[in-house]
Amino acid sequence: MANLPGIGLVILIMLVAGLVAYVGDRVGHRVGRRRLTIFGLRPRYTSTIFAVGTGMLIALTVTLIALLLSYDVRTAFFRLDQLNREIDTLQAQALEQSSELDKTRNGTLAVPNRQLIANIAATLDPTAPEDEQIRRLSAFFDETVTLANAQLTKPPYLLKAYPHKSSDPEIQALIKKEVQTIDSGAVAQGGSGHPPVVLIVPVAAQNLFRGDRITFYFSQYADRKLASAGDVLASVVVEGGQPFNLTPLITNASVALARRGMPPPFLQSAGYNAPQVQSVIAQLTRLRGKYRVSAKASFDLYPHSGGVVYDFSLSPVHA
Repeated sequence: MANLPGIGLVILIMLVAGLVAYVGDRVGHRVGRRRLTIFGLRPRYTSTIFAVGTGMLIALTVTLIALLLSYDVRTAFFRLDQLNREIDTLQAQALEQSSELDKTRNGTLAVPNRQLIANIAATLDPTAPEDEQIRRLSAFFDETVTLANAQLTKPPYLLKAYPHKSSDPEIQALIKKEVQTIDSGAVAQGGSGHPPVVLIVPVAAQNLFRGDRITFYFSQYADRKLASAGDVLASVVVEGGQPFNLTPLITNASVALARRGMPPPFLQSAGYNAPQVQSVIAQLTRLRGKYRVSAKASFDLYPHSGGVVYDFSLSPVHA
């Protein structure tokens, strides 16, 4: 169906070209029979001029019809150079992106953006004196740098060591600003009640490739209950007797927890209750009709839990 406009245009051009050729042939025939002349030329030269003119008229007519009826033809006639320049630019961008992708595929990506830079976390109480919070965050900063430098400067990561310490004046200024940001955010989340404790997680500030210098920042999460044991986090309606793919359900449950405030790095290695999964799949192969498969929290979940395990249940969907 998508080719019909092009086919119609070709047929129309053929008909018009045929009509012009017929008219030119009739005119040339009459000129030859009557032995007419133009510009004082002999009749046979006059007939040749009419034949050539008819061919030129056919070419002009076909071109004009194509220009009038097709945007692509007009583009090819009048914007070809511009299109070539745009194509060259896009090809250059594609090559650059492909090179970056190949770089990642070749294994030089050491730590993806916003992933843990060190397997460590800390909590900060916004109600504590500011000096105490700064000391705690400074100690956590140095511990993060020590762990990151010890692990990420060796194979397979081969990153350059982070050069700063919390005692550096510029780092102290950043830590103090971080504490003030945490305190103001925690108070806002706590409302009129007690501000929640804040979980601090060190994550990569960008995609880090081999040879890059380690960079990181502290990601902050209010350390409050995100789900109780047994809470349904995601569900999907499936047809009994059909194959069941667990992955989208786990993905939806993880997205729901991330929206509630679970650190995304803690969701990448989420576990699940394997016996329950096997039971659900075995039941679905025998059942007919519509059923709801739900993913639930296996235990009370907080950001400081550091990981997630999902339970699963199967229930019929009543019409």
